[in-house]
Amino acid sequence: MPSTVNRASSFGSAKRSLVKKRGDSIKRHTSFRFMSRDTKETDERLTLDILQSLTPYKDGKDKVTEAARNLLINCIKMEPHVHDIFFPEAAKDHRIDQRDLRGFPLKKLATALVAQAISGVKNDHKFYGTIDRNKLDDVLNDVYDSLHWKKLGFSLYTKLYPGEVRDAKTNISLTDFIEDDGHQWAERLLATIMDPRWTLLRMQHIIRGLETEEEYNTEMNALFVKLHLLDPQSVIPAYQFLLNQKALPAVNLELATRNYLGSPLNSACIEKDVEAAILKKSMPINVSRLSLNDIEIFSGVEVDEFIVTECRNLGIWNGTRPSNIQKSKVTDRCCVM
Repeated sequence: MPSTVNRASSFGSAKRSLVKKRGDSIKRHTSFRFMSRDTKETDERLTLDILQSLTPYKDGKDKVTEAARNLLINCIKMEPHVHDIFFPEAAKDHRIDQRDLRGFPLKKLATALVAQAISGVKNDHKFYGTIDRNKLDDVLNDVYDSLHWKKLGFSLYTKLYPGEVRDAKTNISLTDFIEDDGHQWAERLLATIMDPRWTLLRMQHIIRGLETEEEYNTEMNALFVKLHLLDPQSVIPAYQFLLNQKALPAVNLELATRNYLGSPLNSACIEKDVEAAILKKSMPINVSRLSLNDIEIFSGVEVDEFIVTECRNLGIWNGTRPSNIQKSKVTDRCCVM
């Protein structure tokens, strides 16, 4: 016979019978899930001393700025309207992201920089005489003095800094600290700065003439960049603390205002490519090399087209044409076997 279990209704109604099969039992099972958090192994090579020693400066030059400028030159070479004509062998540096270039007048700068290189190539073809140097300077200054130049500089600088800045002995980079736990390393670095012994040491360096106020500001702003990359929220506390240290020189926060790309680009770095394009010879398609007549050989045809289109659109073509036509006699094209 099946047994019955009486259950009372919460509404005071009559009892109902719940049939329970023989051998069964009523049980309540409670399950618990224990949450476990994976802990990341700390890289034992990383130390606070190495983090403090990481610097973008070498022999008085900012190597990250140099890397950023080289990356920008690569971007210019890859611009479609100049790449095939002047830099067909250039390969794209994949560290660049189009989002980094958002809003920046790259085509304008590429045209102007190539035009500047054209004006610097002095030869008998006289392409250099086709560029209005005064208007070209105005175009370049408009780019270099713009907010876009500074914004692009900050973007490229902070992109390259973690991989470019390395410890000479261990090859450890800032990337290693960022990936280990950037937030904690920023806290440890901030705690070191706030140690009175650190302030005393900096003060002694300045008093003894081992460090000028300008050098101090440069180093502190390099520190702000490092903190920004480790943990952006650590920059303001560090700046405010240093600002309140009356024993130390006043520090200027140049994180977002500094010109990270530095001085204007030097077109000399692309002059060889531009000269090669100028010296590239071509002849009319409908003329045979076996012709016994004189043939006109043209130099830098694509460069000439670039000047009368791209440079004209930018307002830097002065209206003159190069002397790029040369007569080729049949005797010049024949050789004795």
